[in-house]
Amino acid sequence: MLKTARSYEEACRTFRWRLPDRYNMAFDVCDRQTMAGADGHRTALIVEIADGVVERYTFHMLRLLSNRVANALTARGIGLGDRVAVALPQSVEAAAVVLGVLKMGAVLVPLPLSLGEEPLAWRLADSGARAVIVADFMLPRLQGARQGALALETVLVNSEAGGETGGADDLWAVLQQSSDAFTPLVTALDSPALLVYPDHAMGKPTGILHGHGALLGNLPAVELGLGFFPQFGDILWTSADWMSFPALMWAVLPSWHHGVPVVAGPHGQDAEAHLGLMARHGVRVAWMPPVDLARLTGLAATRAHPLPRVLGSGPQPLAAGLRDQVAKVFGIAAHEIWGSLEIGAAVANNAAIMEIRPGSPGKAAPGITVEAVDPAGRVLRAGDPGFLALAPNAPAACLGRWGRDSWHGAKLINGWLPSLVAGHRDLDGYIWPDAMAPLPGIVMVDGQPVALAETEAALTWHPRVTAAGMAMQADGGLKAYIVAAAGGGDVYLARDLQAWVAQRRGLHEVPGRVEFVDAIPLRADGSTDVEELLARPVRLDAPDPDERI
Repeated sequence: MLKTARSYEEACRTFRWRLPDRYNMAFDVCDRQTMAGADGHRTALIVEIADGVVERYTFHMLRLLSNRVANALTARGIGLGDRVAVALPQSVEAAAVVLGVLKMGAVLVPLPLSLGEEPLAWRLADSGARAVIVADFMLPRLQGARQGALALETVLVNSEAGGETGGADDLWAVLQQSSDAFTPLVTALDSPALLVYPDHAMGKPTGILHGHGALLGNLPAVELGLGFFPQFGDILWTSADWMSFPALMWAVLPSWHHGVPVVAGPHGQDAEAHLGLMARHGVRVAWMPPVDLARLTGLAATRAHPLPRVLGSGPQPLAAGLRDQVAKVFGIAAHEIWGSLEIGAAVANNAAIMEIRPGSPGKAAPGITVEAVDPAGRVLRAGDPGFLALAPNAPAACLGRWGRDSWHGAKLINGWLPSLVAGHRDLDGYIWPDAMAPLPGIVMVDGQPVALAETEAALTWHPRVTAAGMAMQADGGLKAYIVAAAGGGDVYLARDLQAWVAQRRGLHEVPGRVEFVDAIPLRADGSTDVEELLARPVRLDAPDPDERI
């Protein structure tokens, strides 16, 4: 969509939107790659399994597998507009399910793999999901979360090595019984396709609904930020959970739109595994959240490593120190893509055609207009702070907000769609989102917000806990202070509490350390006095090494 240009001005001048009246996201990125003379036997997906075995899947194979998914769901009564929740790690199963749901006109509800029972329960109930497809390791959390999901009728489990499915149907067994012939539904650009929620586990967030045309709307910023993507020989990989909006819309689906292979690796990799994966499969384009990019760069500085063509990140801003380190270690500038769930990818930078300014993710992508507006929707002068907003009728904009089996159109302010992020545009066209300071009681852990009171509440539900307090330590880790019930606390209870938090809340909220205390200090309003907890003297009766948490 975006032509290679020698300057940002040339990229904008030569850009034209080419939007069809009818468009199905899955047909575009999969079926189209096997039709009208296209070589459907090109590699679409490279999967490295945990034991090191590598499997390659062509676009034709993904087409047949996703057809089976669509037929299996259709046979179970799932149809146009029905919500299908999916929680699968990077895998061929995830690829087939995502494509199958989209091509049949159902609405995909991706569920990040880090979420526990409580946030999963809210998303299943609020979305009104009629079917859910999960990995077997997600099944215990799903069983505790589905009680309030009154519309949920079908549960399919991707069970590895014939493991337990908890009484649900095994995904592969169902697919083997389904036909691999299916005609993708002809959908409009604004037909609902994707219902996304924030990746964090806090509160009861509102779902954001996107149409099939959203993929086309995200492409200009993605192509700009990934170095005029694609280039000859590109192979893409992302460290992000495929069940997140940026991973799907800024990495995986844009790659298949252009016929570029995507690499998938085992779930839960660390930086060392990331470097090895990139080297083994010749990854030339990588997109990853800032936290993962920092870990990758820190490790690459100490050993031999691959040299990708482009490293992309976002939507959180990159620290100036990380930018410098990436340039020193990899010899290239880290590019950013910025946007939000409401407006999609709207801003990007590209070192080949524009100056990289620390603190700014770049300029509005060609074909897209981003301005700072006041509460009345009036465009502000350059430099004046306001809310960053997307110009009317932009293809990447969401259709609206979800609310219990229905949705209402996106709330426009004088025709502009706000991103809910404050900031400004400077005289040179650079966008400057304001750093979002966490609200009281909320801390950031690995780039994800954590509401300490919610984690405390989850801990108090444990039968052996009388009271609990949470605090963030100086090193950025979470620590839980526990008043144990009769019998006291020990290392085994501490480990049980960590598993309890992971099960009920999510992986980002698991306390790295647990300390048992006699009482939890409280403020006048009844909340935990975090300052007093952190001011407690360091214990001198250190436990034995085998009992340390």
